[in-house]
Amino acid sequence: MVTLGEFYTPRWLAGLVLDEAGYDGAPGCRLLDPSCGPGVFLELAIERARSRGQSREGILRCIQGFELNPAAAEAARSNYLAALGDLAGGLTAAEVPVFQRDAILEPAGCEPFDLVAGNPPWVRWDHLPAGYREATRPLWERYGLFSLKGFEARLGGGKKDLSMLFTYVAADRYLRSGGTLAFVITQEVFKSKGAGEGFRRFRLGETGEALGVRSVHDFVRLRPFKDAANKTAVIVLTKGVETAYPVPYHLWERGMRRRKLEARPLGGVCGPWLTAAEDDEQLGRLAGANPYKAMLGANANPYGVFWMEVLGAGGGLVEVRNLPEMGKKPIQPVVCRIEPDCLYPAVRGVDLRRWRAAPGIHALLVQDPARGCGHPEEVMRERWPRTLEYLAGFRDELLARALYRKYHAERERPYYSQFNVGPGTFAPFKVVWKRMTAELVAAVISDWEGPLGLKMLLPLETTTFIGAGTAEEAHYLCAVMNSAPVRRFVKSFSSAGRGFGTPFAASRIRIPAFDPADRRHSRLAEMSRAMHEDRGAGCEEEIDRAVLAL
Repeated sequence: MVTLGEFYTPRWLAGLVLDEAGYDGAPGCRLLDPSCGPGVFLELAIERARSRGQSREGILRCIQGFELNPAAAEAARSNYLAALGDLAGGLTAAEVPVFQRDAILEPAGCEPFDLVAGNPPWVRWDHLPAGYREATRPLWERYGLFSLKGFEARLGGGKKDLSMLFTYVAADRYLRSGGTLAFVITQEVFKSKGAGEGFRRFRLGETGEALGVRSVHDFVRLRPFKDAANKTAVIVLTKGVETAYPVPYHLWERGMRRRKLEARPLGGVCGPWLTAAEDDEQLGRLAGANPYKAMLGANANPYGVFWMEVLGAGGGLVEVRNLPEMGKKPIQPVVCRIEPDCLYPAVRGVDLRRWRAAPGIHALLVQDPARGCGHPEEVMRERWPRTLEYLAGFRDELLARALYRKYHAERERPYYSQFNVGPGTFAPFKVVWKRMTAELVAAVISDWEGPLGLKMLLPLETTTFIGAGTAEEAHYLCAVMNSAPVRRFVKSFSSAGRGFGTPFAASRIRIPAFDPADRRHSRLAEMSRAMHEDRGAGCEEEIDRAVLAL
C-alpha cells in the first residue's frame, strides 16, 4: 500500500460541494466518494438521504465510498453507521459499503454512479513514490495529462498533481454519462501554464467523452485547510458535455463573501484561465502577443558550488567562499582564490523590490551561451585555471545533477555545464522580476559597482527577465510590468507560487514594441527611471493611466 496526501475536508466545504452538485438526497441518486477518508461526504449525504425518507437499504445501495488507507476506511465505516442513526440497528461495520481500495489502480468493479463527489489526494508528481509514478504513468499518458516535455517541464510549471489524474480516472470509471462530478481540487489546475494544460483539455483521452465544466469555486483566499499551504478550489462538471466558455468562476473572500467572475482560456483552448468580472474590459485590452521574449534567469545549481561570497580581491585574483548553507545538498565549504572573469554579482527573487534590485550574492557563470554548455575544459585550463581547479573539487556532485544527466551527460558536455543561459543573459540592460511570488515585482538592472569593479548583474533562476539594448527601452518595459493594470492582468491567469512570474506570464501581455520617437513610450521610461532614483512621487498613478492608454 502507498500512503498518499491526506487533508480531511471541513464539513462546511463538503456541504457546499454537495450543494453545488445539486445533491439533495433524493431516492435513486447513486453517490460515490472514491477517496472518502473518514467519510465526511458520506455522512452529509446520508443526512440528506434520511431527510428525504430513504430506507436503510436505499442508502446502502446508493451511498458508497472507497478509501486506500485502512485506518481511514475503518473510521469511515464507523461514521457511516453513526450517520444512519436508528436505521443502523443490527448493521455491522463489515456490511457498510465503504471499501478499502486504490481507486486509481484497481479496476472499477461496480456500476457507474450518478454523482462522484469528494476530495481526492493532492500529491505533486515528484513527491509520489517512484513505484507509484511508474504504475500510474500509462494513465497519465492515456488521458493526455503530460503536456510539457524537456527543460520547460522542469522549470516552467510542469508540476502535475495526483488530483488531476484522480479526477480523470473517477470521471472515466465511476461516473455515468450525463452524471456529475464535484471535487475539491487544487486551484493550480486552472491557472498553471504547464501542469494544467492536459487537464484543461477536459476530455477523456483523444477520443473519449468530454467533461463539461459547469462551475469553479476558488477558496485560495479563505484557506479552508488551515494547516496546509495549498490553493483550494472546487470543480463541478458533467460527463458527456463539452465545456462552454465563459465558465462561471466564484471567488470566495474572507467573511464568506462571494464574487462572481467568468473564466476563459488564455492563448488557446488549453491555456491558463483568465478570470475577470463580466464587464471588466480593461483586462481584455491587455491580452495579446508580446514581441519581447522573456527568459528564466540563469540556473546555477547546486547553490553550494556556484553561489559565492567575495572576501577580497588583489593580484588579479579574488578570494571567495562558497555558500553550502544556501542549498539543500551537503557541500564541502571551501575558501580559495580564483579568477574574477566568470564571477558575477547576482540577483535572486529575494533581492528584488519594485523599482529596486541589489545583488545578495555572487555567482559563477561558466556557460558558453553560443554552445549551450560549459566552456571547453581546454579553454578553462588556459584562461581560468584556478576556477577550473575549484570546480574539479566538486566533479562528483556536478555529474550527479539530474538536469546534467538528462541534458548534458549523453553528449559528454563539461561536467560544470549550467542551464538557462543564452545571448539574452548578457544583454546590457534587463528588466527583471520575481518568478516565485504572488505579485509582479520588477526592476531594471545593468552593470553594478562592487568588490569586482563594474560588472554585469546576473539574474538567477528565481527571476525572469527581458533583455533590452538600451536603458530607455528597459525602463519603458519596467514601467509597463510594474503598472497596476498589468499586475492585475497577470494575477487574473497566473497562479501564485512557482509558476507566477514565468516567461509565459509575460508572453500574454500585449506590449507595444518600444519606439523612441513615441512620446508616450519615452515618458514611461522617464517615470521608471525616476522611480528607480527615488524622485518619482506621483509617477505610479500616471504610469497606470499611460499603460492603459497604450
